[in-house]
Amino acid sequence: MIMLEKMMKAAFKTPAGDFEIRETPIPKITQPDYVLAKVKAAGVCGSDMNFWKVPSQFEGMITGHELAGEVIETGPAVKNVKPGDRVAIESLVACGHCYWCDVGQYHLCPELMKIRWDTLSRAFSEYVAGPADNFFKIPDHVPYDEAAILDVYGTSVHACNRTGVRMGQTVVIVGAGPIGLTLLELVNIAGAKAIITGIYDHQLEMAKKLGAYKTINTRLENGLERILDLTGGRGADIVYECVGGKHATKTIQECISYARSGGKVALLGLLEDKLPPFKIDWGKVLLQEIDLVPVMSFAHWGNDREFKIVLDLLIDGRLHAKELITHRFPLEKINQAFDTVANKRETKAIKVVLTM
Repeated sequence: MIMLEKMMKAAFKTPAGDFEIRETPIPKITQPDYVLAKVKAAGVCGSDMNFWKVPSQFEGMITGHELAGEVIETGPAVKNVKPGDRVAIESLVACGHCYWCDVGQYHLCPELMKIRWDTLSRAFSEYVAGPADNFFKIPDHVPYDEAAILDVYGTSVHACNRTGVRMGQTVVIVGAGPIGLTLLELVNIAGAKAIITGIYDHQLEMAKKLGAYKTINTRLENGLERILDLTGGRGADIVYECVGGKHATKTIQECISYARSGGKVALLGLLEDKLPPFKIDWGKVLLQEIDLVPVMSFAHWGNDREFKIVLDLLIDGRLHAKELITHRFPLEKINQAFDTVANKRETKAIKVVLTM
């Protein structure tokens, strides 16, 4: 008797860079410590947009790395979750035995990308399977869609940890998209005063609601003049670049100009693979001792997993994930969801989530 595989729906990347919904086998539990989960919500990340409607290495793949769901089945070695549990899912899956994994920097594991795309970075599908350590129980009062966007907060808390932001400092956040806005929330929790710049009115209005000290629309105002005026001519203690992409050649230099002598510039925005070489004012960086701090994803900080840090803040009601989610779509309308993000000036999108 032939046993037919159980199937699920998933969004596959096409050669044109959009998505096609197809049926594919439900992933299996291949290790004793693996968990199978039904995806309930998946966020559209800014990094996903870098590959929207352009040919990429993801052709024919299931992508997406922001997700939450319900446990369906567990391997015999799993102790932390059980079928029926509601879970936030961290999609960073590393090898677990290299130097970087041993020192808690698993986000830098040489095998990270291959392993994560084979396991939990397949959020745009009905089911995922991966290591139990990446599944965190969430209480009933935390909605799946809010838990699904914790990945964004994870990157932002990593930026706070890397820069050591603290009470009494003045920081500038360049870019009022999801990374900039989640970073604003965490900077506020740290006790710093945040100025945030952007070019979209709806994002800057959200920044005001989230407690920004000042907002600057750099389409209408001179950012450097305003920041110097707001900081007594010194510049900011820390500047966070949260734009990236093709605009990074301009925004990184702007961030350096916004920083005070002895300050820091953190680089959160992802650079495009084919970004041409660009100039940086190394004279200012060197002579004024400005620290450049790259920020890539998140991992451990001390004894704590940064994903768990932001999950606890969400559970305690200290994050405003609900306010950031402006649009929700079913998986079958994933192309519409991506178009909504791509046209955010018209749609007023901030964070878009797929629900299943």
